[in-house]
Amino acid sequence: LMLLLGPLATSCALFGKKETVVSIDQVPAPVRTAIEKSTAGSAIKSIEKIERNGKVTYEVEYTKDGKELDAYFAEDGTQVKGAQ
Repeated sequence: LMLLLGPLATSCALFGKKETVVSIDQVPAPVRTAIEKSTAGSAIKSIEKIERNGKVTYEVEYTKDGKELDAYFAEDGTQVKGAQ
């Protein structure tokens, strides 16, 4: 029975995700510094605060040299994935 419910439980966890569009002024200072460093010379399209399982990640969508890129940052400013 657990084998059958495993995938269902995993997919239900996705509903615990909350995304909020925020401005650069609304992110913690370490995240702001990391975003500004990572996206220097780029146009920031959007920043989203993603809350899942008690953890917060910030997704930044930006355009650099004509390419659309994404980068993700932890609350301490560490880049967790995306263009570097």
